[in-house]
Amino acid sequence: MPGEQHDPSSGPHDPTSAPLRLRTPTDLLAALPYLVHQPLDDAVVALVLRQESVLGVLYGGLDHLDHVLTPDRSGRAAVDAALGEGGGALLVAGFGHSARITPHVRALLHEARARGLPVLEALRVAGDRYWSYLCHDPDCCPAEGRRFDPDASPVPAGAVVRGLVPVVRDPSARVGFLLEPVHASVRSEVAEEAAAEEERLGGADQVERHTAVVLETLREEARHRVTAPAALARLGVHLTRVPVRDAVWTRITPETAALHVRLWSRVVRHVPDRHRPAPAALLAVAAWQVDDLDLARAAVNVALEAEPGYAMAVLMARALETGLPAERWRGFLAARTDDGDVPEDPERTPRHVGDWCLRHRAPGAALPAPRPRHCAATRPRRPRTCRSGGCGCRVPRTSSRC
Repeated sequence: MPGEQHDPSSGPHDPTSAPLRLRTPTDLLAALPYLVHQPLDDAVVALVLRQESVLGVLYGGLDHLDHVLTPDRSGRAAVDAALGEGGGALLVAGFGHSARITPHVRALLHEARARGLPVLEALRVAGDRYWSYLCHDPDCCPAEGRRFDPDASPVPAGAVVRGLVPVVRDPSARVGFLLEPVHASVRSEVAEEAAAEEERLGGADQVERHTAVVLETLREEARHRVTAPAALARLGVHLTRVPVRDAVWTRITPETAALHVRLWSRVVRHVPDRHRPAPAALLAVAAWQVDDLDLARAAVNVALEAEPGYAMAVLMARALETGLPAERWRGFLAARTDDGDVPEDPERTPRHVGDWCLRHRAPGAALPAPRPRHCAATRPRRPRTCRSGGCGCRVPRTSSRC
C-alpha cells in the first residue's frame, strides 16, 4: 500500500507487492489492456478511484451499448455505478472514432460534474495518438493529438511481473453479435409480418411512400430503438426496392454511421434470408465509414451469401479489397445519384451507450500522481468519349452514341 513502512531487515523486496504507478497519460493507456478484461476497440472505459487505489473498472462496449441507452442515460448510469461503489474520482478513456466516442464521454463528464465526482483525466484514443477532453492548451494537447508509445512506459513490465495479461481481441465475437440471426421464434414472427407486408403491397410501385417510411423509421431509431417485428419486417421489404435502398445509402456519413450500424444490424439479424442483402450492404457501408473493416467485410459476406452477385455488396467488396478511402466512396455516390434533388441528411442523432459493466480492480493498480456536394439537379455533368465508332467525339452523358 502507498505510504506503508517496510523494514529492510524483514527480507528481500517483493516487486509484486508494490502497486503499479500511473503517472502520465501514457502510463494510463499502457495499463488499461491489463486492467480491463474486455477488448478496447470502440469502447469507453472509466477507472473508479478511491484514495490511491483503483476500486473498479466501468466498461461500455459501443457495439453492444449502442443498442441499449442514450448517452445522457449512459452517463448517468456510469456515475451511479461509480458512486454506488464508493468511488471518489474517475479516469476516463474512449477508444475509437470521435463521432462515436465523444458524445458518450461528454455525457459522462457532464453528469460527473453535476454530481461532484471529479474526473482527473478524460482521453480519446485512436491508433497511437490521444486527445484530452480536459486540456485545452495547444502546446500540451495539440489538435492533431499527442503520440504515445506504451512500450516506453514501465507499466507493461510491471503488470507482467504481477501476473497480469492483456486481453486478446476476438473480432469474431462482436461481429457475430451484430450479424448472427436471432432466435428462430423471433425471426419467424418477423417473417410472417414480412409475408403479410408483401401481400398488402402486391405489385404496387410506391417508391416515394416507401422511402418516406424507411427514412421516418431512421429518425425514430434516433429517438429510441425500433424493435417491433412489423417495423423490422417493413424495412426489409421496402429495402428490396433499389431506389429506396439508395435513398438510405446516400445518407450514410461518418456522423450518422453509428445510427445506421445499430438499425441495419438489427434488421439483418431479424429478417428472412431473402431480405438480408440490402440491410447487410448498408451495414457494410456504415461500418466502413468509421473504419470498422472487420464488420464491413463480414456484412458484405452476409449480403453475398443471401444473394450472390448482389450489386451493392459487390461494389463494397471491391472497395474494401482495393483499400478505397471512404471519402472517395461519398464522391462516387454523388456521381451516381439519379436526376432530382438529393434528399437532406437525416437529423444528427446522439450515439447510444449504456449498461456499464463494473469490474473490480486488478491487484496492484493505483491512482496516478496528482469537399462541397452537388445535388443531382445542379451537379456539373462531365462529357464522355463516344465508344461506338472510335471517333473520339465528346457526347452528353445521357447519350448512348454519337
